[in-house]
Amino acid sequence: MVVTLIARPKRINLRFNANGDENRSDLWIDCAPGLSTRRVLEIGNRHVFANRASRPILGKRKLCDLSVLVHRKSTLTPEQIGKLGLSDSKIGELVFVPPGEKSRFWSRQPAALQADVWVSNELFDGLVSALQHGEKATWLELEIEKEGILEYGWEPDGSRATWKLENETKLNHVDLEELAIGVGPFQGRPSRFFAQITDIIPSPLLWVTIGILAFIFWEWIWSLLIRK
Repeated sequence: MVVTLIARPKRINLRFNANGDENRSDLWIDCAPGLSTRRVLEIGNRHVFANRASRPILGKRKLCDLSVLVHRKSTLTPEQIGKLGLSDSKIGELVFVPPGEKSRFWSRQPAALQADVWVSNELFDGLVSALQHGEKATWLELEIEKEGILEYGWEPDGSRATWKLENETKLNHVDLEELAIGVGPFQGRPSRFFAQITDIIPSPLLWVTIGILAFIFWEWIWSLLIRK
């Protein structure tokens, strides 16, 4: 059973790791549930991944955020690829991380979802290049699958899916088959600035209106001069 998870990227960080002769770079994408979707992923008996617009049907479930870590597959050895079970139909895993224990020194960490995705150098470099040139990640989709663990609810539009946890207090894994990220122009200050400049420039219709009014005004002045 394949389930599609729709999310909204909030921030993206490019991380560099150096360990001896090995240099690695990863993308860390913090996500929230998509604002324009009614899709709900119920996780076990107590958690959910969904936007707040779906709160009336969530009951007392606690909301989870999502972190997506994008790695270069070329940094893995064949033994590591085999251990992770990566293939053409599996590019990573999505993990449910249960809430942490509270102590005297730090507060209890809420439950969360974390995805680790391994992609080719071309895809990784293309995404990094787009972000560095001012593009913005606007949406993100994950296709996850695990037979007998993931299933859709009774809703005919597929808006609700459930993830049966084997143990609510331990890490739970499902396979990740596909990652899709939408990238578009960054809607920041430069865009708003040019919009303001455009609003100040008179439109052609305004010039025509001014011309007609000026003609009527001068006709009126000319008629007054003739009468004198």
